[in-house]
Amino acid sequence: MTALALNEAGLVYDNGFAALRDISVQFARGSFTALVGPSGCGKSSLLRLLAGLEQPSIGSVTGLAQSDIGFVFQEPTLLAWRSVADNIALPLKIEGHAQSEIEARRDEALQLVGLTDFANALPRQLSGGMKMRVSLARALAKRPPVLLMDEPFAALDELTRFRLDDDLRAIWQRQNCTIVFVTHSVTEAAYLAERALVMQAGEIKSEIAIDQSDRADDFRGAPPFIAACAALSQALGHKRAAAK
Repeated sequence: MTALALNEAGLVYDNGFAALRDISVQFARGSFTALVGPSGCGKSSLLRLLAGLEQPSIGSVTGLAQSDIGFVFQEPTLLAWRSVADNIALPLKIEGHAQSEIEARRDEALQLVGLTDFANALPRQLSGGMKMRVSLARALAKRPPVLLMDEPFAALDELTRFRLDDDLRAIWQRQNCTIVFVTHSVTEAAYLAERALVMQAGEIKSEIAIDQSDRADDFRGAPPFIAACAALSQALGHKRAAAK
């Protein structure tokens, strides 16, 4: 079953810049796909088409309604004067859910991202990684069948990023949602995703399957991970793959 699809879709901005050209791709329900490529290649534009934040200039987007999609941006965009719990609950309040439902979803999301003990904290009291957890929890509180993520961990230190990558995979496996994850990192794409779409100049140039079938705790040192890093690096035009 397909959760979302782009069908010969293109996106041209008002200034004439063609951000996307003739994109046809399907995202199966419950799948994890990484979008990889250099800055300006169209990764974020593709994500915005999927989210319904932009409309294609040509072609179409098919699948779930915008209300069934959670979006995690590059920045946490938290309201400084609201607590962690209130930041998570706010979109649910705007949508008009009953208070009991809001509280249940909020508490569930807090538990998923490991922030139950910080429910009453303000954003200024949180680290960068914790703020991104709040942003993720806010999206998860919608219980979305599809989760779109636009380089959410790019600004974090490597150790925090590794922990959040582990947590995200655990959430994906528990929730069985469809995830489309934008990243510049070859190693992050190889670690997280079942497949990676390599983009250049507004087009999908390569699709690389990543073998996650026999995944162990030390996956970053496993042959399938190293092979995926090498394949991604080659597709991106790098001379050598470096799996850190």
